[in-house]
Amino acid sequence: MPLAELVEFLARRQVTGSLTCERGAVRKTVHLREGKAVGAASTDAREFLGQLLINFGHLNEDQLAKAFRTQQETHIRLGKVVAMVGLVPAETVREVLGIKIRETLLDVFRWDSGSFGVDDEPPAPQDEELAVSVPLADILKEAEFRTTAWEAFRAQFPSGVASLLIDEERIPASARDDTIDGRLLMLAVQGKTIDEIGLALHATEFHLYQRLYALARQGVLRAAAAPAGSPEAPGEMLAAAEFVDRARQLLAEGRVEDAEKAAAQALSLSPGAEAARQVLHDVREALSLSLRSALDRHWVPVLRMSSSEIDSAEKYLLSRCDGRRDLGQIAQVAPLDELEVLKAFRRFLLSNVVELRPG
Repeated sequence: MPLAELVEFLARRQVTGSLTCERGAVRKTVHLREGKAVGAASTDAREFLGQLLINFGHLNEDQLAKAFRTQQETHIRLGKVVAMVGLVPAETVREVLGIKIRETLLDVFRWDSGSFGVDDEPPAPQDEELAVSVPLADILKEAEFRTTAWEAFRAQFPSGVASLLIDEERIPASARDDTIDGRLLMLAVQGKTIDEIGLALHATEFHLYQRLYALARQGVLRAAAAPAGSPEAPGEMLAAAEFVDRARQLLAEGRVEDAEKAAAQALSLSPGAEAARQVLHDVREALSLSLRSALDRHWVPVLRMSSSEIDSAEKYLLSRCDGRRDLGQIAQVAPLDELEVLKAFRRFLLSNVVELRPG
């Protein structure tokens, strides 16, 4: 069943339960009550509440790190913490929680493959002060609009690895340094690529490209030519089951990173295969355990040398190596999956780009 038909069905039947969508290592769950979305969880770090609060200018990274420490001490949900200590008004937290719910499901409409399941277990009771409810019918209408919007965005900005050309005379007075557009333009002037800007702003893809497109329509910016990439070598064509077997064998041999690649390939070939999902989960759990043992989260990464052959995510992480944030704090506030953060820092250590010092 296409996702749009499923969401329309759940809305029309006023279903209570949860909708879970999976693709590779990404898992998203939307909690439903009588055909309305009342909560969402996602393994995509860009959709975490803290990342969205930073993106919309309600928090900075240091404030988020402080809120996380309070959350760990009190075991209270992050939204409640930031409202309780006065960092963000409760009304604003509710608005951002609504955005979180929408973004979690709307992103799935762009997937070209994946699997879903519906569970009729009722969602947990909500905190009355922060309760939100988003009709699925509204999300479905937004998904239809975004299909057209993405076509327009990609026509203007076909690649995230491109930098931006700015016409400074056309920058509107409203694009102050404390606004999203102002911060976006400042990063663009510094030569950051679109992907790098998205990470620095902690922005979801749609909100980033929505602002880029609006500024392009005003003549403020346009995409520079993307650097030419080298063609990928054709990979060995195997069936999904063979990749599952290969992943398990590599995991047994202790070659965890190779096992992760094989498991990811298996799932891309057969998104609904339970064996592929399970082996990828097992491999990532083993890799996470290994990296957490090797990298003490309380140690502070310090830059030793610069590196030019890194991607936008790695540039973002290196920019946070200021000698005062420990590895755990960087992983908490980064708009990236924790495992990807740990993998990146292990690469930095092996290439002598950073060193770890006791916190």
